[in-house]
Amino acid sequence: MDQISAKQIFEQYYRRTTRKFAQNFLFDANINARIVSAAEDLRGKIVVEVGPGPGGLTLEILKHDVKKLYLIEYDDHWVSVWRELKAQFGEKLEVIGCDALHFNLADLSPNVVISNLPYNISTQLLFRWLPNFDLGEKFVLMFQKEVADRLIAVPSTKAYGKLSILVQWKSRVRKVFDLEPGSFFPAPKVKSSVLQFSPFAPNNGEYRENFECFSQMLTDAFAHRRKTIRGPLGKYFADPLEVLRSLGYNENTRAEQITVADFVKICQMYSDSKRSSTFMPHYRY
Repeated sequence: MDQISAKQIFEQYYRRTTRKFAQNFLFDANINARIVSAAEDLRGKIVVEVGPGPGGLTLEILKHDVKKLYLIEYDDHWVSVWRELKAQFGEKLEVIGCDALHFNLADLSPNVVISNLPYNISTQLLFRWLPNFDLGEKFVLMFQKEVADRLIAVPSTKAYGKLSILVQWKSRVRKVFDLEPGSFFPAPKVKSSVLQFSPFAPNNGEYRENFECFSQMLTDAFAHRRKTIRGPLGKYFADPLEVLRSLGYNENTRAEQITVADFVKICQMYSDSKRSSTFMPHYRY
């Protein structure tokens, strides 16, 4: 295993990339090692990687004493390659040929997910995983830098929005490092960022209302960023200004000014209101 590299696998088996799969491969072993190290201790863990390609991250993960590594690959060619290579790694490696967007990650019960995500589906994949983020311990994922900046954005900034809130509601997220386009082959037109997500425990006392309902509320809240949030909240509450004032905001408050914690409180108020005859909402989810 230590004698084979992703570059060698690429040159031996493929020598090309496929644009429709947004393939930008990372051959630098030092960078791949930094990414995998962000997942911390992998001993005895079930790990999932989406889109392994020639295996820069794969080979690095397999240097650790993982219990199982599942590779989810959509490109039929790389599925065949890894099934051929599987004999070198034994039962700890499993190859699943499918579209990750149509695969239920929870079925594998992974402790850790590590991936250089295809940028054309990265936010879709993350949004699909978020409802069950609680089931994992660590997610170490690479995104286009612009997307990563949205995920770690703070209130009252241009990048702060629905995805920032959902991610930060479900996990503690931090940037590990940025990567220049020249780090990849072929070089993409954008910079990249590696993020580490540490999901919050499902029973830690935080609000855990229906994910779809909270997501819809945020969609409404950020539909018109330059307008105040009173209008969107009027779909959920008879007196949205009362809700805002109870949290220290006023009638001129916009969605981007409200913290993650306060959005959670607002959604909790809505949940409570559905069970109360005193504070009836207009909106029915």
